[in-house]
Order: sequence, then C-alpha cells, then structure tokens
Amino acid sequence: MTADSVVEGPLRVIALGVRYPGQRESSLDGVSVEVGAGERVGVAGRTGAGKSTLALAAAGFIPRVVRAKLEGRVLIEGIDTVSAAPGALLGRVGIVFATPANQLSASKLTVREELAFGLENLGVPRAQMDARIGGTLARLAIGHLADREPFALSGGEQQRVAIASIVAMGTNILVLDEPTAQLDPAGTASVADLLGELATGGTSILCVEHDPNVLGQMDRCLVLDEGRAIGLDVPGAALAGAEAVTGTAPPTMVRLAEAASIDLSSAFDEDAIAAGLLARVASRESAIADTATAGGRAPTDTLGWAPARDRRPIRVTVDGLIHRYPTGLEAVRGVSLVIEPGETVAILGQNGSGKTTLVKHFNGLLRPASGRVLLDGEATVDRSIAQLARTVGFVFQNPDEQLFERSVEREVAFGPRNIGIAAAQIGELVSASLAAVGLDHQRSTNPYDLDLSRRKLVALAGVLAMDPAVLVLDEPTTGQDADGIGRVGSIVEAMRVAGRSVVAITHDMEFAASRFSRIVVMREGIIVADGTPDVIFAPSNRELLASTGLTPPPAARIAALMGLSIVPLDAPSLLAALRH
Repeated sequence: MTADSVVEGPLRVIALGVRYPGQRESSLDGVSVEVGAGERVGVAGRTGAGKSTLALAAAGFIPRVVRAKLEGRVLIEGIDTVSAAPGALLGRVGIVFATPANQLSASKLTVREELAFGLENLGVPRAQMDARIGGTLARLAIGHLADREPFALSGGEQQRVAIASIVAMGTNILVLDEPTAQLDPAGTASVADLLGELATGGTSILCVEHDPNVLGQMDRCLVLDEGRAIGLDVPGAALAGAEAVTGTAPPTMVRLAEAASIDLSSAFDEDAIAAGLLARVASRESAIADTATAGGRAPTDTLGWAPARDRRPIRVTVDGLIHRYPTGLEAVRGVSLVIEPGETVAILGQNGSGKTTLVKHFNGLLRPASGRVLLDGEATVDRSIAQLARTVGFVFQNPDEQLFERSVEREVAFGPRNIGIAAAQIGELVSASLAAVGLDHQRSTNPYDLDLSRRKLVALAGVLAMDPAVLVLDEPTTGQDADGIGRVGSIVEAMRVAGRSVVAITHDMEFAASRFSRIVVMREGIIVADGTPDVIFAPSNRELLASTGLTPPPAARIAALMGLSIVPLDAPSLLAALRH
C-alpha cells in the first residue's frame, strides 16, 4: 500500500518508518494505513512486529514523548504530529496502553476522580463533567468501582478504568494498544461492543490486539511482520493471508471458517461456521481438512526443556481460606482446595473474583485472615517469603513489578543466586531458562528495552531458574503471540512430566482448556466449579459460566451450535471428530 493510495481520513499514517536510538533495524518500515471517521482498524502480528510502535506513532507519542527517528508522516485531523504546535493534539487523540499502571495518574484518587483528571485538563465544565463520567462508568459496567482507589483494584478492573479515563475525554480518534489483554471474556466483549458504539458515533479507532475475538469485530485488519505491512483486509482474510508470510496458523475461528468453506468475511460468525461445517458433513465430503495445518508452522510446542533437578513432590492444601483487605473487602471467602504433585490447574473467573488473592497465599505474599495454606503439611505462615520462594515460584501478571536488573542475564540469575543455589549451577539454570522462553539471544539487553510480552517471558525465565516445585503463573499469555503461547504451554507440560505442579490464572479459555488437566472457577471469592476442561466447558454448564463472565473455547461453542455431543477444546479436535 503506497502513500498515494491512502484515502484522507481523521487518522493517516503515510509511509511510516521508525527506528529507536541504538537500534540498527527499523521497528517500522514504510507502513501506511488510514482510519476513516467511524472506522475500526485492527492491528495484528507476531511479537516484535512493530504493533506498539505504530500505536505510539499514531497517537503522536513518537517522537514527542518517546525518542525515535521518524520517517514518513502521521496526520491527526490533518495536523502533522512532528510539526504540530504544543497542545495542538490535545483533545483530538487518546491512547490506551496495555499496562494500566502506566496510565493511571495517582494511587490516592478514586476511580471517579481518575476519570475527572483528564476532563479537568481539557477544561470541561463541572456540570458536563459529572454527566460524562457517570455515562462512561455505566457504559463500561464499572459504576460499582466509582469510589474505590484504582490501585486497590485487580489488574483487569484497572484496565477498564484506564479505558474509561480516555473514552470519557471524547476524542475523535482513539488508539488502543492491547486494551483487553488483562480482561475476562465478558470484559473483552464489553470493550469490543463499546468500540463498535464509539465508531457508530463517528470515532476513528486503531486497535492493536492479539485477541481474535476483538480483531474479528474490526472493519479492517492490518497485519504487520518485522515492521512491514503484509496485509490489510477484512479480519478473517487478513489473518488467513498472513500465514503465507509468517508461517503461523491463524486463529481457531479462521481455521474453522476455512474448513467450512465459507467466505472469510464471515470468519468470526459462529453461526455461519457451524452451518458451513454441517453442510459439508451432510454432503458427505471426504475432506473436512484442517487447512491451516497443511504447510503452516505450528506454534513452538517442543522445547527440549525440563526442570533442572529432582525435587520432592509438593502437595498444596488450602483449608477454609479467608482473606480480608484493610479496606474491609473480603476477597477470598472460605476456599478449600488441594493441588496434588504434577497437577496442572487453571483458575478462571471474572476480574475481581479473588483469583490472584488466592494464589498470593501460596508463596506468603499474603497471609490468611482465617484458615490456612499448607505445603506438604507445613503452614505457609510458619515460613518466611524467602523460604517459600525456594518451593513456590510466582510470575506476576505485570512483569514490571518483578524486573529491576539492567540486563536480561542478570535478571534471570538474581533469583537462584539469592535463594542459595550453587554458583556452578546458576549459569546452567540461566541458559536453560532463557532457551525455554526463546530469549537466549537477548542476554545483554535491558529488560525495559523489550516489549511487554518479552518482559513477561523474562520474568518467567527468572522464576524457572529458581527451579520451583510449584509454579504459579498470573495471566501468562497476556500479549503473547502463538509462538509465545506455545512456549508457555510447553513449560507447563514439562513441569507436569517432572512431577511439578503448575497453577495458572488466565482469561485465555483455549489455553486453559488445552494445557491444563483441571479447571477451577471462582466467583466473588468462592469456588463455584472444579473439574476437567471437557466437564467445565460442557453445554450443561453454559449458565454457570455466563454467571462468571466466562465462555467456552470457540471450538466448543461451535460444536454446541452444531448439536454435537462432544466438547472439543480446539480446532483440530473438532475437525477430527467431523472426519470420523
């Protein structure tokens, strides 16, 4: 797509090139895209493709806030972002970042005051301000959080507040960088609906996303790879076409749409896919093929990595656990749970349901108000956090709460060094852990020079190097591409084979269903379901899941629409069942 072919719109990116200081290669090279009034354009691509860089440039942050050499032009309502006068872009464009902590203004404000902060800077009259804040809180279904402190909320709740703070400002152009990365399925759906509502009102939207459920709602999708645009089309066609360049299989819905032989403009229409697959079955066609697998590169799934040394198996026992925060909020209410050695357990639930509060008791970051947590019969309250760190490894949802060293290698070596692992072993542990997450080539890089998804992998490597008996992962697939998700999944499997336990909090239903043997569902601080993935995601549990803001994986939803008795957890399972 050339600059000459760009149609004039409120947001125009013309032959954009971006190179950061100290980098030989450009992060973006000749990218052009326009977003018309009331249009939603998604941006997809592998990790490191340049998606976040495009978002920063499109919002005018490059080069004004983030230092980088920029070639080409970015025009916001006709104003060149490089030559614009100070304040010229204020109120015209807003950006939502993937990490809400980077966006929220202060820890002592309430949510209502957080939304007021931006409006005050725009000079919105008080009478209008209150109405606008109330309307935005209602649209994002966070009115109940209005008087709470943003930094006392869960990560997903904070993200919805960050989105609300920008939406309330009423800019004509909205740029979002993975806005749903920390949201539960219900929250993701509400944001996708909100973007549709804003577009109907004339807002131009550029949305960087990994989640196909959001990308599928866009009018068009731009696919980037190694800084270049490789596709711009309706979402299904753009994501399917990217396979020829990247070699990575497209999302489940697109794979199933291809197998159903329907037009890819309907690739995210579950009813259309179900009807297409039923038609092919009825016509007795012999080849309902997994077309995306033929010739496509599967995500990394076999790493050759294993935990470093034999460890005594550890049983985690949660007995009547209650946790009450200083505010009086009772986040966990009488939870009892046993996790056996070698079990892989995914904990699901809405933002704020108590998932992270529960698992922070496993390594002593939180202490019970009542009840107890036992590691092989020994209460965690009888051991220090440092002692517990030798047994339970915890990877935070936000890696920036965990990283502080000036190189990736030093960061990964810090944990094993501080829990007393012999110096002779540390080098081997660091090398193996970095290889497992695919970052061995980034040893000398400052972690904060990496994007969010890679920083999460650095944090994971740092915990793996400590050789834990129990691994706790909080939203491990946030911001990861298919290859990153495959690596995390392989680590989960290697831990299981070694007799280690893995507990993961996740909003990624496909990841939970395909990588974990047991699903625990929480709602309002209690466990409401506990079973294998096929039981939890069965049609009989649809109402229960809906009450927790969750949905089954796409393949299971489509199988239910087809009236099948099976509960497939991914595309290959569904297609294999239809071939027999």
